[in-house]
Amino acid sequence: MESVNRRDAQIIHKMIGFLKGNKISQQEIESRLNYTSLSKAKNYDKYPQMIIEKKTRAELIQELSNEFSLIYREADDSVEFIDGQEGQLSLIDTEYYVMHYYAFAREISDRALVKIVNKRKVTIDNYIDEEHWEGLFSVIENYTFIELTKMGYTTPVKKLMCLFSGTMKYGRPILLGTYSTVKRDGYPAAGKVVLEKASSEEDAMNMINQESDFRIRGFLRNNVHVTRTFTPNKIDDLSFNHMDEYMQAVGEYRFFYPVPQDQWKWTDLIIRPDYSADVVLKDVLYKGSISLFNAETLSIRFRRKKVIPSEPTSHLLKVEINIRTRIKDKIMVCAGSSPSLHLYPSAFSCYLAPKDISLKEIHEYLQYDLFLAKTEES
Repeated sequence: MESVNRRDAQIIHKMIGFLKGNKISQQEIESRLNYTSLSKAKNYDKYPQMIIEKKTRAELIQELSNEFSLIYREADDSVEFIDGQEGQLSLIDTEYYVMHYYAFAREISDRALVKIVNKRKVTIDNYIDEEHWEGLFSVIENYTFIELTKMGYTTPVKKLMCLFSGTMKYGRPILLGTYSTVKRDGYPAAGKVVLEKASSEEDAMNMINQESDFRIRGFLRNNVHVTRTFTPNKIDDLSFNHMDEYMQAVGEYRFFYPVPQDQWKWTDLIIRPDYSADVVLKDVLYKGSISLFNAETLSIRFRRKKVIPSEPTSHLLKVEINIRTRIKDKIMVCAGSSPSLHLYPSAFSCYLAPKDISLKEIHEYLQYDLFLAKTEES
């Protein structure tokens, strides 16, 4: 292991020397890599440790190779550019993106100009709000991170963007991710962001001065999360919208649903405090996730379990529940839909009742509505 570590230090030394020979200073190399210990990494005799500044020498060699398009040839102990790509060493290498995001104050989707200089420095200018942000750009494995700062009214304001870049670490035409920051009123907030690549600054400005594609605006809308600055002293003080209404719906139920020929079936359904649910259908237990849209409407989506990891999961049953309006103060009225519960895609009325109620007791209150998506030939 010592000999490998020593040999890696020698390779780093050669790579740095090669770059210096191409008029790239060690300071510029460190800036591009966001790494300040090159002198230690290339000097094994004085710094023999395996990890320096949270990186092994093997990891540093890989970063040097990726950033500057270098290849080390062991046969003749030399360093050269990959396929003559020395053009990537330009000290003024600028990429332009248009950032699409949701503007809190005006409640609209907006755009800003993003400049990435030498795969390291980032500036973002929002021309409508006249905001200017500066920060650092870094790629770690399959992810891109942009850390930004702007001067607020009295103190700096920070923003972090996390984007998926995959195996194409630089220059991807579209980047999707999230951002987190603090609103002007002081509330922490997060939302989705889309970065769309432009060929030049002029091209980016033309894109900014046009309306955003409606698909981008649809992707961004209703995906903003704001945390109030109220800080509880204990978990009991932690609250969320409509908590009382939701907790009243938690419990074990009989789920009554219609089947063809004016018949009814029932099965067990459980609503849990952790926003999950269980239902048994055809002797199989299905897990559900719950959304509470308002004080009245609770939605449960039950999904099939994945058999093959790469398979997409599609829902088996969706139930919309009115948790306020109840028949005889016990029975909740629901609307259900399923792509296969009734063999054909279906929509139907259904009901949730306390677990100790039988079909005979509530049959007179059930309204039979079942619509099957099938043709006469089916």
